[in-house]
This record gives sequence, C-alpha cells and structure tokens, in this order.
Amino acid sequence: MQSIIVAQRVIAQVVKDKRTIGMMLVAPLFVLFLMYTIFGASSDDVTIGIVNLPEEVTQLLKEEATVITFPTNNDAKKAMIEQKIDASISFENETAHILVEGGNVSKNASAIQKIQRTLTVLTLEKSHVQIQSLNELVVQLQEQLRLITGQTPEKVAIPKTLSQKSSISFLYGDSELDLFDQLAPALMGFFIFFFVFLISGVSFLKERSSGTLERTLATPLKRSSIVLGYFIGFFLFVIIQTILIQLFIVNILGVTQNGNYGILLLVNLLTASVALALGLLLSSFSRSEFQLIQFIPLVIIPQIFFSGMFDLSDAPTWVEFINRIVPLTYAAEALQNVMTRGHTFIDIWPNLLVLIGFVIGFFLLNMKVLKKQRPV
Repeated sequence: MQSIIVAQRVIAQVVKDKRTIGMMLVAPLFVLFLMYTIFGASSDDVTIGIVNLPEEVTQLLKEEATVITFPTNNDAKKAMIEQKIDASISFENETAHILVEGGNVSKNASAIQKIQRTLTVLTLEKSHVQIQSLNELVVQLQEQLRLITGQTPEKVAIPKTLSQKSSISFLYGDSELDLFDQLAPALMGFFIFFFVFLISGVSFLKERSSGTLERTLATPLKRSSIVLGYFIGFFLFVIIQTILIQLFIVNILGVTQNGNYGILLLVNLLTASVALALGLLLSSFSRSEFQLIQFIPLVIIPQIFFSGMFDLSDAPTWVEFINRIVPLTYAAEALQNVMTRGHTFIDIWPNLLVLIGFVIGFFLLNMKVLKKQRPV
C-alpha cells in the first residue's frame, strides 16, 4: 500500500509535465521513422563502365547493372573520379581487369558482386557450349566406329554442365528482407532501453533536486516501498511507450515479425524494466541533468555495439567478456530470435531470466543507495 501511494504521486507529477510525455511517446517514434526512411533509401543499384568488352559479356552485365561504354581505361577512370560510375571492367589477354571506386563501401560490394555474378554465368555458358561440342564430336566418332566395325559401340557418358538455374530458400525470412528488417530487433531494444533510461533518470533526478525525495525519506516508509513505488509509477508510462514502439515498428513500418507478438512484448517490457531500474540507480549519483547525461556515453552508448548490429565473431576475449555482462546483449538476442527466427518462450527463457536478474540487482542497489541517505 505504501508503494502505491508513492506511485500515485509520481504518476500525477509526470502527467503534469507535458514535455516529458512528449519526449516519452513521440521522440522515439520520430527517430525510428527517420532511421527507417534513411535505411530504406539505400540501394544496390550501381553503374559500371566497360572498355572493349566482348558483346556477350556486355549483354550479361546489362542484366545486372547500368552499363556505360568508354573507349579507353583512362576515360573510365576519369568518369570514376567524377563519381559517374562505381566500377569499371576491361578485358586484356582474356583476363578481366576490374577497377572499383572504393569510396562507398556498400556500392563497392554491390559492384563486385554483380561483376562476379556476370563472369560466373559467362563461364557456365562457355562450359555448356564446350560440352555440347564435345558431345557432338563423340557422336561422330561413334558413328565412324560403327561403320568400320559394323558393331554398335558402347555409349560414352558426357558429364553435363552445372545448371544455370538455382533454387534459393531461406531458413528464416525471405529475399524481401532489407537492412532495416535486419537491424530492427536490435534498434527496438536499444531505443526502448535508451529512452526509458533517459526519462526515468531525469524524472527521478527532479524528485531529488526538488527535495521531494528527501521529504519522502523523512516519512516512516520503508526503503523497499519507496523504490518499488517509484518503479511502479514510472513503469505505467514505460508500458505505454514500449507498446507504442512495438506497434510502430511491427504494424506501421511493417518489419518482419515471425514470432509470437505477446512474447515479443514481454521481452520489450523486461528490457524497459532493466532500463528503468538502471535509470533510477544512476540518477542517485547525479546532482544535475548534465551529470546524468554524462553516464550515457559510458553506460548506454557502448551497449549498442553489443546489441547485435555488429558481428563480434572475431572480437578479442575482453570484448566477449563485456558482451556477456551488459543487459542489452540478452535483450537483443531474445528480440532477434523472436522476430526473425520465430523462437518461442522455451527458446529464449535463459535471456529473460538474465534480464529479470538485472532488474532485481539494480533494485537492490537502489535500496542500498537510499540506505546511505537515510538508514532505516
């Protein structure tokens, strides 16, 4: 009951602060929409310059990219310097010479991929023609042998060329997935974590700077009731914010969601709970909003590197150690597994257990900090 009283007062104060409400509900949606637009604006279309290329290669390359013909390699290089083309290819002594602009990583990769695919198809077609010629030659030799010996010779099996057609399937997702679909689970977890931390930390800091917390500590309320009361009061707004972010990403932006919607919401709420408890804790060590903001590059921003947006397969051991002790690692893994791979509660319960452990740990640390301010 004591916690409910504290929570009611917190709720009333937050509702009066229109700026906080706007920051909590509108800001994350706006940033997510901006990132969705930016990531969606990227394209793998490239322009490739060609110099003295055989007609068959030119036709195949036109199916992959925009092609511009140049009389010399110097002309193609000049066009590349002016950023009119992304790569160029020329043939000399049956060797393909490829020059890539190098200033745009995504364009570089796309250009190399398209050129390699063209050369692969060309190789397959040539091998197919060669095998056909060999097959015709064998048939002629067999016919001559039959005329000479009067016997029907044994047929010789000619290996077939690899089929140029292929069937591609995906264990998770499909070919329509884009970069934002890949990053969306990690972005969802990070934005929920970041904005909940920011709002809860600043709001709780106001409680301290205005003297409200000190007056509350002067009452007979238990430390556990005070911490739980603040947690409950802020958590009601966190629920609204989390639901809005999930609805916006999954239902409005249309990001691929293969798992259970309720399980996804559970992961997001646990992620928000960790951020809320951490925000309340770190605000106790800050005397102003500026000091609280200083925790962001130390505590919040580094976690984005462990949120699944970057491949850490070859990272040093100490990086893997940090990766295992930050909460966003477990939140991002669970979100990725639910949204992309369609995992169920049974598959992700270890991650959820770790997140619950973080919430309890930060909650106990909050009580420890309050004990220094007012022993009970």
